Amino acid sequence: MRLAHGDALALAGALTREGLAGRVDLVYLDPPYFSDADYSLEARLDGTADGRTRRAPAYGDRWARGGPAGSGGLAAYLGMLAPRLEALAALLAPTGTFWVHLDWRASYLVRVLLDEIFGKDAFLNEIVWKRAPNLGRQAASGQFGRTLDTLVVYGGPDARLVPPTRPEPIARGAVRFDAEGRAFTTAPRGDYTDASVERLEAEGRIFRAPSGKVYVKYFLQGDEETGYVRERRVDALWNDIPPLRHAAASERTGYPTQKPVALLERVLLSGSPPGGLVVDAFAGSGTTGEAALRTGRRAILGDGGAVAIATARARLLRAGARLEVSRDAALPAMDALPVVATAERGARGEAIVRLVEPEEPLAWAIDPAPTALFPFSPTWHSERSLGKRVTPAARETTVAWAGGPLAVQVYADDGRVGHARLEVRR
Repeated sequence: MRLAHGDALALAGALTREGLAGRVDLVYLDPPYFSDADYSLEARLDGTADGRTRRAPAYGDRWARGGPAGSGGLAAYLGMLAPRLEALAALLAPTGTFWVHLDWRASYLVRVLLDEIFGKDAFLNEIVWKRAPNLGRQAASGQFGRTLDTLVVYGGPDARLVPPTRPEPIARGAVRFDAEGRAFTTAPRGDYTDASVERLEAEGRIFRAPSGKVYVKYFLQGDEETGYVRERRVDALWNDIPPLRHAAASERTGYPTQKPVALLERVLLSGSPPGGLVVDAFAGSGTTGEAALRTGRRAILGDGGAVAIATARARLLRAGARLEVSRDAALPAMDALPVVATAERGARGEAIVRLVEPEEPLAWAIDPAPTALFPFSPTWHSERSLGKRVTPAARETTVAWAGGPLAVQVYADDGRVGHARLEVRR
């Protein structure tokens, strides 16, 4: 898996130069929403609700005069997004799908942009995700609660989505049983043709009422004790994926606007083939990468924010990803993170490495044989764990050593990276 620190436009250009134009199976984008707000990471150092937290600016979404785009408001926002959408669209395979995740503020305008880029015939779906319950100030706001996000989906000329199924409970009174004891429920034949009814009847899927009315059978799963359910195809209203605050503490990174991994799993499973290549150029906390790991996809992730890269890197390494990290040389240099570490030779010839500063890193790694010809290539790494009880990154470790200096790289929650080159004391 690749993680690139850089702008979405730069990432699209780099992938095009690598020959990936027309070869990507799915592009998922969760860009700024035109929300006129600034967002901060809130990393928990202890894990409990009253434990210590560390805050760092993550990204800004302000586009009025004096904002990050200088001036222009909505025009500046769309002026930022349009060339990135177009450049990333060029990566899509003929069978690929292109997903943009937004909310009420700009989804209707982005759909116009995508119509221009792909053509109206490439539109596949507008999916509505119910991301929050209608409570509190939203419910009392004098309007219907704005509890929804929109995923606009376009595709290549040969693209198809594969909606999953989900279990739908069936009332006990609606359950019938056939001669073989199989539970089923029925629905009117609707627009099935006579030929289709004949085919379904041959499959044992037709129920004829005493009145002669024709119904279609749907076989059920379950039993008397657990209840009966019918597997039904998911439609364009996704109200069965709870918001992140209901996810396990081990999933919540503290990165603002993080999406639940279950949402991205559904996107990837329905919009890309097994083993397919996925690109996310506004990767944030790395949810798309974790979903790719879980579903057997390959992923290239990018983000222009240093906090996002630090968060995603630690998260994906915790999840077991084999990760390649790069940084766009055009980005301005950041202040280096001060690093103090020691290394000494152990009794069996190994190197014992201790990190002195910073005291509570997000993550750090060791390359025991650094060279000028290759980038930093760690053989050991440790990241702060998440959950109700946070486990700090290890402060001391032992690595195999064949002589020569060691290289250490340390990540902080604010995105800063520190480096140290250690001579092993004998």
